[in-house]
Amino acid sequence: MEKDEWQGTLNFNIQSCRMLHNHLVYSLQVWPGSPARPAEEQEMLLQLRDTLFAMRMDYSLESKSRD
Repeated sequence: MEKDEWQGTLNFNIQSCRMLHNHLVYSLQVWPGSPARPAEEQEMLLQLRDTLFAMRMDYSLESKSRD
């Protein structure tokens, strides 16, 4: 990431995290491919999917440790 690149932050609950992850999985399944859509879009969808999966797993581990 470049020094002056804009960044944003999202805050949401675990239900929203699950829903967004599931939607990204679906989006990748029906993604029409290049050249209909830019190849960079698929790369970003994959990265977001993996990040949200990691968040889901982190939540799962954290909630188990509280039991």
